[in-house]
Amino acid sequence: MEYFLVFLLFSALVACTKPVTFTDLNGEPVSLASEQGQWLALNFWAEWCDPCRDEVPELNELASDGQVRVLGVDFDSSQGESLVNKAKALDIRFPVLQESPLTALNIPPPQVLPATYIISPKGKVMAKLFGPQTKQSLEEQVQQLSQSLTLQQREESSNG
Repeated sequence: MEYFLVFLLFSALVACTKPVTFTDLNGEPVSLASEQGQWLALNFWAEWCDPCRDEVPELNELASDGQVRVLGVDFDSSQGESLVNKAKALDIRFPVLQESPLTALNIPPPQVLPATYIISPKGKVMAKLFGPQTKQSLEEQVQQLSQSLTLQQREESSNG
């Protein structure tokens, strides 16, 4: 009985936890999960990475369309004015996080840059993509993952 009560208490705590939020360059809170059902492309970049520089216009275009959220993370963990200057130097027009979400996602740092993690609307890492991506390749990846997730959910509900 004692273990059951501990389990119930723990379950209630887990159910009440809010999604982990991070802070962007403007000081605004940002969640990896989406209340609007949007997928997220979480991109790791570095100022010294030429393929990262080449990829930024594609990510800017993806972000401006609004179908897929785009968040950037500086691989070198720059802070403050240094981070702002790096984002400006690369002409990054999508939100950049002030801290890395890797610990919250329970994944190791990427070994190759650029690295883009595709995250479901519920905040789950669904794909890890290494090397430069295009707007089209990211949209196709999200579409495939979304269809796969929808099929999986249908199967679970029909089996449940």
